[in-house]
Formats: sequence, structure tokens, C-alpha cells
Amino acid sequence: MHLLRVSLASVAFFALQAAAQIGEYDPIYSDYDYCQGITSDSKTYKPIPGATLKKVQLFMRHGDRVPSMVFPGDDADYSLCGSATESHYSGSDTLSRTPTVQSKIMDPQDSPYHKLLWKGNCDIGQLTNRGKQQTYNVGKSIRSIYVDMLKFLPKFLNTDIIYVRNTHAVRTRESAEHMLNGLYPSRFRVPGSIIEMNAYPEAVENIVLSSGNLCPALPSIFKPFASTPTFLNFFKSNYALMAKTNNILGIANNPQYNNSLNGDFFISRLCNNMPLPCSRTNATDCITPTEATKAIAGTWVMAYGPMRWGPQVEKVKRISGGMFVGTIPKNIRATLNGDPSSRPFEFYSVHDQSIDQIMAIISAPNTPWPGYSATLGLETWELADKSHVVRAIYEGKMVKAHPDLKCSLEACPLDTFATFLERYVPSDAQAECAV
Repeated sequence: MHLLRVSLASVAFFALQAAAQIGEYDPIYSDYDYCQGITSDSKTYKPIPGATLKKVQLFMRHGDRVPSMVFPGDDADYSLCGSATESHYSGSDTLSRTPTVQSKIMDPQDSPYHKLLWKGNCDIGQLTNRGKQQTYNVGKSIRSIYVDMLKFLPKFLNTDIIYVRNTHAVRTRESAEHMLNGLYPSRFRVPGSIIEMNAYPEAVENIVLSSGNLCPALPSIFKPFASTPTFLNFFKSNYALMAKTNNILGIANNPQYNNSLNGDFFISRLCNNMPLPCSRTNATDCITPTEATKAIAGTWVMAYGPMRWGPQVEKVKRISGGMFVGTIPKNIRATLNGDPSSRPFEFYSVHDQSIDQIMAIISAPNTPWPGYSATLGLETWELADKSHVVRAIYEGKMVKAHPDLKCSLEACPLDTFATFLERYVPSDAQAECAV
């Protein structure tokens, strides 16, 4: 195995260069790094002068994970996961010193298929120890703003003002636990206090695009993008790289994978300074850092292209994101109207696609894909004249609004923001999703 290492700064640079095939990222994201999302903290955050914060809706992508599939050519050692007290430990803060259960990923030597899984202690798509620390650090940063600086949240945990939702995936649940442990370490919790973590069943999950059960028509709605000149030119310019990666990964004859750049395979290696793969028959034929990052960035284009450059952009955004985004203004209004069931702080532990579905609707198209532990914060502020505005913060920066929104997301009037989002809510989701 030929050893190749790449710095996180290089990952960010190469990803930016690769993304430029269709549209360069906005210059404000020059510090973008897929391996490490940026969250504001008390040193960088600025409140709206003369205004009062009324509600926060925070969306966080889970932390660093291992690949979500196993390729025949993957001979790396993914010893990146696992802790005997993984559900009780975050960063340097221990919630329970006497855990009653322990979790261990076994090497199933007695299984005839055990050689199909990689080496190490990680299950497919599992949150790594690095990912746990990342999400714990997000909690610390959020605490520095909303507890220490603004006093929006109390010093000690009050479970009555916090709403938490994660997807059905284990890595989003664990990421939520670690973020909350950074936000409210054990010394700031009353013994016995319990934060309720809410999750929809996988069959009806509406905050992640890949829920094919909920919308069987999604593949057919996305498909026309693959026939556009934009995509065909992109595919042609990346064909040689696709062929090389497919040969090295051992999937050249597998139609399930060989029409993709399979960037997911390379992410863990780049983010954790692991060796990049080489051909089994030619040790000098290896994937370079530039090729790996280009494959990653190209994979994003194939994923989010239909929501930005496809022939059915508005329909795609309505079907993919509209099932959830309508809850955003609904929940804001509930809090402002004093609904006792509404919580002023909402936290969603989700996936990259979950955040990107929202960003595709509200932000300028040249906004980068959510990196590990990336956050999108939607804040509702009350101005001196009692009117309300919404601002959006992503990658620690004010979001540049989509041109159709007709306002600045540094302070968008609530009615303008709400009306815009609500137009993407399907009037009959089941009918639009029928095949």
C-alpha cells in the first residue's frame, strides 16, 4: 500500500477546485473544509444590535464517520470507532462513571462473509471517535453563545425549553448526545434530568432525502438532471477518474456503483490521514489526494445537482425539502404566540442531505455541501418596533439568500421568510410522490 497523506487545508482547497466544474463556491467559504464544519462561537458571533432573540432552530450534521458501504478493494484498517462507554462519554466530560452496558463491534471469524468487511472496530457508517469529539465541540461553541453571551438559554439545563430531534440513524442519535453533553455538561444538570430525544420511524422520516419509502417518485424526479448538458459535460470530464477509481475499488463490473465517483469511499481516509488505495495488480497505480478530493466534490455535484441545475429544480426542492421546511415557520409562530408546547430552542441532529435540502431552498446555489458537524442556525429576533426577522448562519457565516427569496438572511422579515418556505410545502405530498 502506497502511503499518501493530505492536510485538511489541502482537502478544502482541492474540493473547491473540483466544485468549480459547475459553479465555484462563494469566496466567503474560502476556509471551507469538508472534514470539519465551522460553528460560530462567542469570539466570532455578533447579535443583532437592539434586538431580542426569541427562537433558535439549530441543524447539525453528524460528525466524522466511516464509509456507508464496503467495497471489494477496501483493505484499510478502520480502527477509528468504539468506546466501552460510548453512550456515556463525550470529549472530556463523563456523564456516568458506572455504565451498565458496553458496546463492541466483533470480527465475525465464524461467518463465511467475514472477509467482506474491512479491518478495525467500526461498523458501516458508524460515528468515529473524531466525530464524537467534533459534535461535543459544537455543543461547547453553542453554549458559549446562547448561554454565556446572550443568556438565551439558562446556565443549568431546563428540559422544558429544549426540543431535540434526530433521524433514525444511530450516528445522528449519538451525535445529538455528544452535542448536548457539550452544551450542558453534567455539572450543569440536575441529577436525574432527562432530555427527550425525538425520532420519526424510518418509514415516515421527512427530514432526510433518501427516505424512498416516503416518496417513491424521487428517483424519477431526479433522473432528468442526468440528461442535461450540465450533467453530461460534468460526466464526460470526470469519466477517466471514474474509471480509475472503479478499477482500484474492484467495482468496474458492478452497475450498482460503477456509474458514480464513489466519493464516500475516500472521505474517511482523507479526514483521518489514512492511506489512499492502490491497484491490487500495480502498486504504483494509486489514487492521489487531488483525485480523491475531486471524486468527493464530484459526488456532491451528482447528489445536489438536481436541486440546483436540473430541469425540474422547483419540483425537486418541493418534494425533497418541502415535506419538512413547512415546520420551520410553523414552529417559529408557535413560539412567538406563546404556545406552551413550543420550545424556544430546537436542535436537529441530521445528515448532510437534510441540511442541504433546506439550503437549496433558502441559499444562493454556490453554497458548499455540509461538512462533518456543520451547522445551520436559524434565529428569530424581535426588533425594537416589535416586528420579527429571521437570520441564517451556516459555516459560521451569514447565509447569502437565494435570489427568489427577495430579502437578506442577515435579517429577513418573518412574513417574507415564512411565505417563501411555505410555497414549497406540497399541497398533496402523497399524490406528487406517487409512481
